[in-house]
Amino acid sequence: MKYQKDIKDWTLSFAISIVKLSMELKKNKIDLDVIDQVRRSGTSVGANVKEAKSSGSRKELIKYYGIALRSANETDYWFEIITKGYEYTSELLNNAWEELKQIEKVISTIIIKLKQEVQIS
Repeated sequence: MKYQKDIKDWTLSFAISIVKLSMELKKNKIDLDVIDQVRRSGTSVGANVKEAKSSGSRKELIKYYGIALRSANETDYWFEIITKGYEYTSELLNNAWEELKQIEKVISTIIIKLKQEVQIS
């Protein structure tokens, strides 16, 4: 699935799905510490993308996209903990994970392009 909207809107939508997923995980007795980590890292992706959009320089823009990518990678890690450690899966989790992988690719591409632009100028 290719996303046609702005990355800021996409990551906001993703953050909302993370909040819904965290409620599902709580109902299914996943440890609160793990749920908290998923919620923090998953919602941090969009928060840092939004921060990046208001950056004052290319260097700062790259920095915030980098933080967003690291948050996405951390979320991926917590999804692995949930599926392997708790042997838990659901449609909501699978959909969020698939979306996360796409977001990671897009943010990586944005970072690469921004770094190339900085080198050119």
